[in-house]
Amino acid sequence: MNVKIAGIGKCLPGTDVPGRIITNDEIVKILLAHGAIKPGTDRPWTPEELTAKKITDLVGIEERRWAADEVNTSDLALVASENALRDAEIGWDDLGIVALGSSTPEALFPSTACVLLDKVIRKKTASGEWPASDAKTRLRIQAFDILAACTGGIYAIDLVRKTLLLPETEHEYGLAVGADVLSRLLDFKDTNSDVWGDGSAAVVLKRTEEPGILCVLTGTDPWASDTTLSVGQGTRKEQIGIPTNVFFKGHEVQKFVLKIIPELIVKTLERVNRDGPRARPVTMDDIALFICHQANSRIFEFPAKKLGIPIEKFYVNVDRRGNCSSTSVLLALREALEEGRVRKGDLVMLIGFGGGLTWGSLLLEW
Repeated sequence: MNVKIAGIGKCLPGTDVPGRIITNDEIVKILLAHGAIKPGTDRPWTPEELTAKKITDLVGIEERRWAADEVNTSDLALVASENALRDAEIGWDDLGIVALGSSTPEALFPSTACVLLDKVIRKKTASGEWPASDAKTRLRIQAFDILAACTGGIYAIDLVRKTLLLPETEHEYGLAVGADVLSRLLDFKDTNSDVWGDGSAAVVLKRTEEPGILCVLTGTDPWASDTTLSVGQGTRKEQIGIPTNVFFKGHEVQKFVLKIIPELIVKTLERVNRDGPRARPVTMDDIALFICHQANSRIFEFPAKKLGIPIEKFYVNVDRRGNCSSTSVLLALREALEEGRVRKGDLVMLIGFGGGLTWGSLLLEW
């Protein structure tokens, strides 16, 4: 028995829901207006120093999407999920589990996954598609959030996959979602606020005898948990009431990323060749595409060089989406499909890493 991706959908502010594209020219104006501090100094950037080209040169991002004020994490998740279900040619009734990875849940509780399903019920009832008399009992399934920062989408896929493979699981399908509205947390005195984008992506997973997910690795390096923090959020007394921000120690996180990407590539191949169902060993050359978390476009050069992988095999959409955290890898997979970069029978490796520090990889046969 196996699990495969049966459908995949996305949601972008400014295209699928209200929102807009934020260019580097605009983010530069915002940062300068707020007196953003130049890293390594105690003074603000000057207009001569901080330019649109400077941001592109530093992180490879040219634009990102930000949701309108009335759009919340569950709204993005709803559109992405509906598109994934449509792609899989199934309905909400067919699902047995929903796992939603997010760094920006709408509240500590209830889970954004439950808010998502509530919106489904209300929408189906309002349209008359589901009779009000039984709508409340149509989606009494597992629904929960996963907070694994930028690895949240991969964690969600893995937990849904494992649930579908349990002998007692009756449903054939599950849904894994990544959804984030990071623009709500930003402190524009912090130059790092230029990297974050909003969006959602979702995958329908199906229990099957066909090829699909061959191997998953997930884990953490919790000794470095203090390198990232959602400032002004949660229940720490000293954080209550202060301005929100997405804080991270850029240099330390970069060192972790440059270590974890090649490590995960090697260990994933080792695992699939030890435990996987394929008749012959999988080599580095067999991987058609590597889809990593889109933190910035510069981080792929080191693992490509270290492992001898052509840089063209690392998919990049961070230049136009920014860092969308839990959404990032799933959104990149959807857009790689749209661009014809993934074809039937291809081996594709997904790699995530994020605050915690969390990490995960997934090898699948498309």
